[in-house]
Amino acid sequence: MFHLSNPHGTNLHVLCAPRDTSYGCSAFADIFYPYPTNPATIPIETDYLLDVVSVESMVSAMHATAMQAQAIAARTYAYWHIQRGSIINNSNEFQVFVPYAFERLNPAGRPDNVAEPCASANLHPYQRKVCAAVAPRWYVTTAATDLPIHAEFFADIPVRTLSGAPSYLQAVDDPISSHPDVTLNGHGRGMSQRGSGRWARGNRSFHLERDLGAWSVTWTRVEQLIVHYYTGVQLRDAAAGNAPLLPAARWNPLQIDWGTSDQRPPILWRGQRYPISVEVQNTGLEPWICSTPNVSYTLRYRWQKPGYGLLTGSGSATLCGTPPGDPSPLVGLVIENIPHWGAGAYTLWFDVHVVSVYGDYWLSELGWPAYGVSVCIDGPCKTQLPLVLRTES
Repeated sequence: MFHLSNPHGTNLHVLCAPRDTSYGCSAFADIFYPYPTNPATIPIETDYLLDVVSVESMVSAMHATAMQAQAIAARTYAYWHIQRGSIINNSNEFQVFVPYAFERLNPAGRPDNVAEPCASANLHPYQRKVCAAVAPRWYVTTAATDLPIHAEFFADIPVRTLSGAPSYLQAVDDPISSHPDVTLNGHGRGMSQRGSGRWARGNRSFHLERDLGAWSVTWTRVEQLIVHYYTGVQLRDAAAGNAPLLPAARWNPLQIDWGTSDQRPPILWRGQRYPISVEVQNTGLEPWICSTPNVSYTLRYRWQKPGYGLLTGSGSATLCGTPPGDPSPLVGLVIENIPHWGAGAYTLWFDVHVVSVYGDYWLSELGWPAYGVSVCIDGPCKTQLPLVLRTES
């Protein structure tokens, strides 16, 4: 048994004896269980999480952003059990902790800095990837407090997750996990590990070396993954006094139907109209309730090209009535009235626009990113710009 030293107390235990070499007590058959006592006290950031993330993530196959989401979920899961005084062990009843799993990622030898493994000079690239995932001391809480949630996670599920008892474990649509190869693997509640990998890649395969077809949406920020799988939550920084990191109003695009076979926008020609369909998830804390004419929530877009400012497009689609966690139905949006800025690469910024009794604003003005798609205007572009995100100060 062992204890974790961390800001939320202690009370985790390992089912191992000193000098035990069975798997689960060590990741090596010839290196025994590292703690001289049982129970033992170990640090959560520089020991426990490094081993958990190394096992819970397929390090060689998983996108770095999805691994950061795994680190956040694993930290939150541990905090929740510790705060409740739960007795947690290293069996598969809980998240998988195997001593030396981090060290095993480097076949050439163990880290040369035992006290601070991530400060070692001889780390393998896979170990640096784990260290980068664990480095931000972020964890997930309920919206109104700094108390950790029961951040359940699992391997995979097709199309939609399953609900758990707490409201933050609400079932959510996961359309990117729609390939026939996807089957239920785990309990289905909370964060899908492989689903996270798909969103981070923008591909129907989570595996970095496999391609099952591009998806129309890519999420480049870990915050998008967290608020997608956990409903009505806050993300906090344990290294900054548990300071909240997210605005209350948020959204995620789930899919954009451009009417193309490759999920990418076609070349757009000035003077033409392009009807598209977009599925939007309300990832914020409040439902999008509208009352004409005082309050409205609409999906809109703005144009941008290097050397020019932002120009609001004429198309819009209502998002009224969408509760937190749920997606809107596929809403129709017309891309038209392309600015006269010449041929080349433009960015089309999708954002939720709000009209309220306090004025009108974009959610990006509150600190949540707009979603940018690179489009080519009036002919092929020499360089296709990547998908990007932006917020406004």
